[in-house]
Amino acid sequence: MLIAIIRLIQGGNVDENSCYRCTHAGTAAILNLAKLHPDAEITVYKRNDNISFLSCGIALYVGGIIKDPQGLFYSSPEELEALGVCTKMRHDVVGADLNEKKLTVRNLNTDGTFEDHFDKLIITTGSWPIVPRIQGIDFENILLSKNYYHSNTIIEKAKDTKNIVVVGAGYIGVELVEAFEMNGKQVTLIDG
Repeated sequence: MLIAIIRLIQGGNVDENSCYRCTHAGTAAILNLAKLHPDAEITVYKRNDNISFLSCGIALYVGGIIKDPQGLFYSSPEELEALGVCTKMRHDVVGADLNEKKLTVRNLNTDGTFEDHFDKLIITTGSWPIVPRIQGIDFENILLSKNYYHSNTIIEKAKDTKNIVVVGAGYIGVELVEAFEMNGKQVTLIDG
């Protein structure tokens, strides 16, 4: 989840659309907003320690087509900082009072909490895989394929594995099957 707060400086004006909900929408919204309104004070809170990972490229990375995973990030805290955006990584917004225009934020590094105020608010919730409640779902060889850390775990576990089962025949699932087969793995695809 990415949450951005915008404080307007000297009566500045930002479009009334203050809530976006879509994968990667947060980073795109912040990049556009920072370029269109350089006078706005923008603070971004992000739970993870990385930003803008293109999960649609996981199969290319797992398959070895993309060698450097940095090519799967289309922005960074440094890029946002260069645009004047204050990016707070490993911070979780744990409460929001929309009437008072304030957020309660937990620093995941220190576990301390604090409040921040906003004039406009952008909330992008992203998405997360549905994990079925079935026996064995927590076995160590059952992996999710959603983020940068998942992709690294998949690559590491697949090195010495001959048979792989991919559950989910969506875009990324089908591309993972292709990537594993290109690397000589026996792959079974299950979709429900």
